[in-house]
Amino acid sequence: MGRAWRHGVVLALAALAGGCSLAAKPAPATFDLQAPTSFPSNIGASSAQFAITEPTVVGALDSERIVVRPAPTEITYLAKVQWSDRAPKLIQARLIDSFQNSGRVRSVGMPGSVVVSDLGLVTDLRDFHIDAESGTAVVAMNVQIVGEKSGRVVASKTFEARVPVAGDKADAMVAAINQAFETVATDIVVWTLARI
Repeated sequence: MGRAWRHGVVLALAALAGGCSLAAKPAPATFDLQAPTSFPSNIGASSAQFAITEPTVVGALDSERIVVRPAPTEITYLAKVQWSDRAPKLIQARLIDSFQNSGRVRSVGMPGSVVVSDLGLVTDLRDFHIDAESGTAVVAMNVQIVGEKSGRVVASKTFEARVPVAGDKADAMVAAINQAFETVATDIVVWTLARI
C-alpha cells in the first residue's frame, strides 16, 4: 500500500481544490452503511427492551462527508462522495438494524420512541475514517449499557476493527468502512446480548 496508495488518495482529495466553474456541479455519489445480517449461532437472546443513543462524536465526524486521515493529526474528506446521512445518525440507525437482524431481542429503538426501555446503550464514536498512511478503514466505538431507572453503568467496552482498502477508489474505501462497521456492530450485538 504505502506511497502509491497514499498518492491515489491525494489525487482523489485534490479534486476538492479544482477550479471553479459556472456549470452546475454534479451531485456527490451517495453511499449507505450496511448492518450485519448474520451472527454466531450461539448468540444470546434477551427479553429486555432497550434504546440506542446517537453516538457522541468530535466535530469532524458529525457530517455526511467521508473522513480521510493523511496523517495522525490531519483530517480531510473524500472528494465528490458522501454518506446518506450524518455519520452518527446513520450509525445509530444501523446499530438498531443490527439488533433487529439478529432476531434475538424483544424490542430496540431510539430514545424517546414508542419503545419503553429497560436499558440504554450509550454510544461514543471514536473512529470512522480511512487511514491513508496504512491504507485501512478504521471504525471504533465505545458502548455502555446503562440501567434506565438507576442510571448505573452495567458494562462498558470499546470495539474496534481495521480493514485493508482494496484500491484507491471511493467505492473501495466505502466497502472497507462498511466491512469494519459490520465487524464492530456484530461484536456489539454479541457482547450486549451476553450481558442483558
